[in-house]
Amino acid sequence: MDDVREVEAPLPWQAEAWRRFLSAVESGRLAHAILLGGAAGTGKRQLALAMMARLLCEAPGADAACGTCRGCRLRIAGSHPDQMLIEPEADGSGILKIESARALTEFSHRTSQYDGYRVALVMPAEAMNRNTANALLKTLEEPPTGMVIILVSHEPGRLSATIRSRCQHYRLGTPAPAPAIEWLRAQGVAEAGQMLELAGGSPLTALVLAGETGTQRLDSLVTAIDDVVSGRRGVVEAAAEWQAVGALETTRLMQRLSVQLMRAQADPASGVVGLAKAPALRARLDLKRISRISDRLLALHAAAGQSLSRELSMEALFLVWSEG
Repeated sequence: MDDVREVEAPLPWQAEAWRRFLSAVESGRLAHAILLGGAAGTGKRQLALAMMARLLCEAPGADAACGTCRGCRLRIAGSHPDQMLIEPEADGSGILKIESARALTEFSHRTSQYDGYRVALVMPAEAMNRNTANALLKTLEEPPTGMVIILVSHEPGRLSATIRSRCQHYRLGTPAPAPAIEWLRAQGVAEAGQMLELAGGSPLTALVLAGETGTQRLDSLVTAIDDVVSGRRGVVEAAAEWQAVGALETTRLMQRLSVQLMRAQADPASGVVGLAKAPALRARLDLKRISRISDRLLALHAAAGQSLSRELSMEALFLVWSEG
């Protein structure tokens, strides 16, 4: 659990969700729990932080937090007593443990220091284990006055139906290419369209891939997979080399790669954009095999986020490509 020190505003493609949120605030119909659900890399965290900023601002403008009042200054400094950010620990298991929910329960029963909202962000919500989710549910069932919990989830379907039913759900899809490309170009991404395609339509992922290390990591994964498929390297060896990256992130990269490979096989003229080392792997795998791999990766995705048998889950990821 970390202090919140980021200054955020909604992204261009979040205008409708932002209008809906402001309308709920201004009309006094804001839910005590909000669920922001959608694909990774589309800016849900930024929207959640913008919501927090607006709720903690003491002199908000028509569209957003003012950025200069006492509440904004405290929030930006990370010292606002009425804010809480709950995320998995860095270099940890990737799981939100029961201690997180207990801290949230304690926070929810405090009195607001500035007679305003108390706001907690939980990201990503699907990282909660069963005990954590059950503890959170108790808070959602008996919400204290003035408390707003914002859940951010890349996979809201993995949350229990009881938790989802107690939240106001914002379904945030992948943005249309035009505003996403325009935004990426404004961030200095020259090959915005190509990077967006490589990222599966997720602009923030595309921004990372456009950096020096983004495509390098994905190209390194292509090399490791190609070595496994060709028999130059064993599954255990490849899995050990990628253990530091983590099974969850490796799964996402593999899923992104499998989508690109399927598109390239379905349309041979298109190629695999942005990855210099992909043609060799593409030549080894036909469309049916890549489709099977993609289906198995989807099934392994949930297991990759669990803390048990992390080495085994990583080996299973590379074994999918070996067996096809």
